[in-house]
Amino acid sequence: MSDAGRIFSLPLGVLLGALALAGGGVSLVPSAHATSLATLSLEQLVDASDVITRGTVTDLWADLGEHGINTHVLVAVDHTLKGTPIVNSAGQVEILVPGGELDGNYSLVSGAPRYGIGESVVLLLEQRTDGTYLNVGLAGGKYTVKQNPADATDMVVQFAVPYDRKWDYRFIPNPAVADRVSLAALEARISARITLGWDGQAIPGASLEHLRSINHLQAGAR
Repeated sequence: MSDAGRIFSLPLGVLLGALALAGGGVSLVPSAHATSLATLSLEQLVDASDVITRGTVTDLWADLGEHGINTHVLVAVDHTLKGTPIVNSAGQVEILVPGGELDGNYSLVSGAPRYGIGESVVLLLEQRTDGTYLNVGLAGGKYTVKQNPADATDMVVQFAVPYDRKWDYRFIPNPAVADRVSLAALEARISARITLGWDGQAIPGASLEHLRSINHLQAGAR
Protein backbone atom coordinates (compact mmCIF):
# COMPACT_ATOMS: atom_id res chain seq x y z
CA MET A 1 0.00 0.00 0.00
CA SER A 2 1.36 3.42 -0.91
CA ASP A 3 1.78 6.14 1.70
CA ALA A 4 -1.04 8.00 -0.02
CA GLY A 5 -3.45 5.09 0.34
CA ARG A 6 -6.24 5.31 2.88
CA ILE A 7 -7.90 2.43 4.71
CA PHE A 8 -11.56 2.41 5.63
CA SER A 9 -13.15 -0.27 7.80
CA LEU A 10 -16.92 -0.71 7.95
CA PRO A 11 -18.55 -1.98 11.16
CA LEU A 12 -19.60 -5.52 10.25
CA GLY A 13 -23.08 -5.21 11.73
CA VAL A 14 -23.79 -2.10 9.68
CA LEU A 15 -22.42 -3.74 6.56
CA LEU A 16 -24.44 -6.93 6.90
CA GLY A 17 -27.63 -5.03 7.56
CA ALA A 18 -27.11 -2.98 4.42
CA LEU A 19 -26.31 -6.03 2.31
CA ALA A 20 -29.26 -7.97 3.65
CA LEU A 21 -31.59 -5.11 2.74
CA ALA A 22 -30.03 -4.81 -0.69
CA GLY A 23 -30.04 -8.52 -1.44
CA GLY A 24 -33.08 -9.70 0.48
CA GLY A 25 -31.06 -12.72 1.57
CA VAL A 26 -29.03 -13.99 4.48
CA SER A 27 -25.54 -12.40 4.38
CA LEU A 28 -24.15 -14.84 6.93
CA VAL A 29 -20.61 -14.84 8.29
CA PRO A 30 -18.71 -17.45 10.33
CA SER A 31 -18.22 -16.70 14.02
CA ALA A 32 -14.46 -16.56 13.49
CA HIS A 33 -15.04 -13.15 11.92
CA ALA A 34 -17.99 -11.98 14.03
CA THR A 35 -18.39 -13.46 17.47
CA SER A 36 -21.91 -12.08 17.78
CA LEU A 37 -23.15 -14.49 15.12
CA ALA A 38 -23.62 -18.22 15.46
CA THR A 39 -21.16 -20.69 13.97
CA LEU A 40 -22.66 -22.18 10.82
CA SER A 41 -21.96 -25.66 9.53
CA LEU A 42 -21.40 -26.44 5.87
CA GLU A 43 -24.87 -27.99 5.85
CA GLN A 44 -26.42 -24.75 7.08
CA LEU A 45 -24.50 -22.77 4.46
CA VAL A 46 -25.74 -25.19 1.79
CA ASP A 47 -29.32 -24.77 3.01
CA ALA A 48 -28.99 -20.97 2.91
CA SER A 49 -27.57 -20.91 -0.63
CA ASP A 50 -29.72 -20.09 -3.65
CA VAL A 51 -26.97 -21.34 -5.95
CA ILE A 52 -23.91 -23.55 -5.46
CA THR A 53 -21.62 -23.68 -8.46
CA ARG A 54 -18.09 -24.36 -9.63
CA GLY A 55 -16.27 -22.16 -12.12
CA THR A 56 -13.28 -19.99 -13.03
CA VAL A 57 -12.76 -16.30 -12.27
CA THR A 58 -12.54 -14.34 -15.53
CA ASP A 59 -12.59 -10.69 -14.46
CA LEU A 60 -12.84 -8.38 -11.44
CA TRP A 61 -13.09 -4.66 -10.79
CA ALA A 62 -13.92 -2.27 -7.96
CA ASP A 63 -16.29 0.67 -7.71
CA LEU A 64 -17.69 2.96 -5.06
CA GLY A 65 -21.12 1.98 -3.77
CA GLU A 66 -23.45 3.57 -1.25
CA HIS A 67 -21.66 1.91 1.69
CA GLY A 68 -18.07 2.07 0.44
CA ILE A 69 -15.87 0.23 -2.03
CA ASN A 70 -17.24 -2.97 -3.58
CA THR A 71 -15.42 -5.56 -5.67
CA HIS A 72 -17.25 -7.16 -8.60
CA VAL A 73 -16.18 -10.63 -9.75
CA LEU A 74 -17.18 -12.51 -12.91
CA VAL A 75 -17.04 -16.31 -12.74
CA ALA A 76 -17.54 -18.54 -15.77
CA VAL A 77 -19.82 -21.36 -14.62
CA ASP A 78 -18.52 -24.89 -15.18
CA HIS A 79 -21.23 -26.89 -13.43
CA THR A 80 -23.85 -26.23 -10.77
CA LEU A 81 -24.78 -28.33 -7.75
CA LYS A 82 -27.78 -26.33 -6.55
CA GLY A 83 -30.18 -23.87 -8.13
CA THR A 84 -30.08 -22.19 -11.51
CA PRO A 85 -27.56 -19.35 -11.67
CA ILE A 86 -28.37 -16.10 -13.43
CA VAL A 87 -25.61 -15.71 -16.02
CA ASN A 88 -24.69 -13.14 -18.66
CA SER A 89 -24.35 -13.88 -22.37
CA ALA A 90 -20.90 -15.37 -21.74
CA GLY A 91 -22.20 -17.81 -19.10
CA GLN A 92 -20.75 -15.86 -16.17
CA VAL A 93 -22.24 -15.05 -12.78
CA GLU A 94 -21.45 -11.71 -11.17
CA ILE A 95 -20.53 -11.67 -7.49
CA LEU A 96 -20.49 -8.59 -5.29
CA VAL A 97 -17.83 -8.63 -2.57
CA PRO A 98 -17.92 -5.92 0.11
CA GLY A 99 -14.63 -4.07 0.36
CA GLY A 100 -11.69 -3.75 -2.00
CA GLU A 101 -9.13 -1.34 -3.41
CA LEU A 102 -9.95 1.64 -5.60
CA ASP A 103 -7.55 4.43 -6.63
CA GLY A 104 -5.17 3.70 -3.77
CA ASN A 105 -7.91 3.57 -1.14
CA TYR A 106 -8.85 0.38 0.68
CA SER A 107 -12.13 -0.68 2.26
CA LEU A 108 -11.52 -3.57 4.64
CA VAL A 109 -14.38 -5.89 5.60
CA SER A 110 -13.71 -8.62 8.13
CA GLY A 111 -14.16 -12.07 6.61
CA ALA A 112 -14.64 -10.92 3.01
CA PRO A 113 -13.29 -13.31 0.36
CA ARG A 114 -10.54 -12.47 -2.13
CA TYR A 115 -10.55 -13.50 -5.80
CA GLY A 116 -7.97 -13.68 -8.57
CA ILE A 117 -8.37 -13.94 -12.33
CA GLY A 118 -7.87 -17.56 -13.40
CA GLU A 119 -8.77 -18.94 -9.98
CA SER A 120 -10.84 -22.14 -9.93
CA VAL A 121 -13.55 -21.89 -7.27
CA VAL A 122 -16.53 -23.57 -5.64
CA LEU A 123 -19.08 -20.96 -4.57
CA LEU A 124 -22.06 -20.93 -2.22
CA LEU A 125 -24.14 -17.95 -3.28
CA GLU A 126 -27.19 -15.96 -2.32
CA GLN A 127 -29.02 -14.05 -5.02
CA ARG A 128 -29.52 -10.29 -4.79
CA THR A 129 -32.55 -8.53 -6.21
CA ASP A 130 -30.50 -7.20 -9.16
CA GLY A 131 -29.45 -10.70 -10.27
CA THR A 132 -25.93 -10.53 -8.87
CA TYR A 133 -24.76 -12.68 -5.97
CA LEU A 134 -23.11 -12.55 -2.56
CA ASN A 135 -21.04 -15.33 -1.00
CA VAL A 136 -23.08 -16.95 1.76
CA GLY A 137 -20.89 -16.68 4.84
CA LEU A 138 -18.57 -14.23 3.03
CA ALA A 139 -15.25 -16.13 2.85
CA GLY A 140 -17.07 -19.20 4.19
CA GLY A 141 -18.98 -19.37 0.90
CA LYS A 142 -15.90 -19.54 -1.32
CA TYR A 143 -13.45 -22.42 -1.84
CA THR A 144 -10.33 -22.26 -3.99
CA VAL A 145 -9.59 -25.43 -5.94
CA LYS A 146 -5.90 -26.32 -6.07
CA GLN A 147 -3.73 -29.36 -6.55
CA ASN A 148 -2.87 -31.53 -3.57
CA PRO A 149 0.93 -31.90 -3.71
CA ALA A 150 0.71 -35.34 -2.12
CA ASP A 151 -1.16 -37.02 -4.97
CA ALA A 152 -1.91 -34.34 -7.62
CA THR A 153 -5.68 -34.59 -7.05
CA ASP A 154 -7.88 -31.53 -6.64
CA MET A 155 -8.45 -30.25 -3.11
CA VAL A 156 -10.25 -27.20 -1.74
CA VAL A 157 -8.84 -24.45 0.46
CA GLN A 158 -10.37 -21.43 2.21
CA PHE A 159 -7.98 -18.55 2.78
CA ALA A 160 -8.60 -14.79 2.87
CA VAL A 161 -6.54 -11.76 3.84
CA PRO A 162 -7.48 -8.02 3.91
CA TYR A 163 -7.23 -6.04 0.68
CA ASP A 164 -4.31 -3.98 1.95
CA ARG A 165 -2.11 -7.10 2.05
CA LYS A 166 -0.56 -8.82 -0.95
CA TRP A 167 -2.49 -11.90 -2.03
CA ASP A 168 -2.22 -14.38 -4.91
CA TYR A 169 -4.45 -17.45 -5.08
CA ARG A 170 -1.60 -19.41 -6.71
CA PHE A 171 0.37 -19.19 -3.46
CA ILE A 172 -2.34 -19.96 -0.91
CA PRO A 173 -0.66 -22.11 1.77
CA ASN A 174 -1.57 -25.77 1.87
CA PRO A 175 -3.41 -27.05 4.95
CA ALA A 176 -1.78 -29.68 7.11
CA VAL A 177 -2.09 -33.11 5.54
CA ALA A 178 -4.69 -34.23 8.09
CA ASP A 179 -6.82 -31.15 7.34
CA ARG A 180 -6.90 -31.41 3.55
CA VAL A 181 -10.30 -31.84 1.91
CA SER A 182 -10.61 -33.15 -1.63
CA LEU A 183 -12.83 -31.41 -4.16
CA ALA A 184 -14.68 -34.69 -4.63
CA ALA A 185 -15.36 -34.99 -0.89
CA LEU A 186 -16.65 -31.42 -0.65
CA GLU A 187 -18.97 -31.82 -3.63
CA ALA A 188 -20.20 -35.16 -2.31
CA ARG A 189 -21.04 -33.61 1.07
CA ILE A 190 -22.82 -30.70 -0.59
CA SER A 191 -24.79 -33.02 -2.88
CA ALA A 192 -25.73 -35.28 0.03
CA ARG A 193 -27.17 -32.33 1.94
CA ILE A 194 -29.11 -31.09 -1.07
CA THR A 195 -30.58 -34.57 -1.58
CA LEU A 196 -31.41 -34.98 2.10
CA GLY A 197 -32.95 -31.52 2.32
CA TRP A 198 -33.33 -28.84 4.94
CA ASP A 199 -34.14 -30.04 8.47
CA GLY A 200 -36.63 -27.25 9.14
CA GLN A 201 -34.44 -25.60 11.78
CA ALA A 202 -33.85 -21.86 11.73
CA ILE A 203 -30.61 -20.48 10.35
CA PRO A 204 -29.49 -17.08 11.70
CA GLY A 205 -30.27 -14.33 9.22
CA ALA A 206 -32.34 -16.47 6.83
CA SER A 207 -36.12 -16.42 6.69
CA LEU A 208 -37.93 -19.72 7.09
CA GLU A 209 -40.03 -18.92 4.03
CA HIS A 210 -36.97 -18.48 1.85
CA LEU A 211 -35.34 -21.65 3.18
CA ARG A 212 -38.49 -23.61 2.32
CA SER A 213 -38.58 -22.12 -1.16
CA ILE A 214 -35.00 -23.11 -2.12
CA ASN A 215 -34.69 -26.52 -0.44
CA HIS A 216 -36.25 -29.93 -0.28
CA LEU A 217 -37.58 -30.71 3.19
CA GLN A 218 -36.38 -33.65 5.22
CA ALA A 219 -39.01 -36.14 6.30
CA GLY A 220 -40.88 -34.72 9.28
CA ALA A 221 -39.55 -31.17 8.77
CA ARG A 222 -42.13 -28.39 8.92
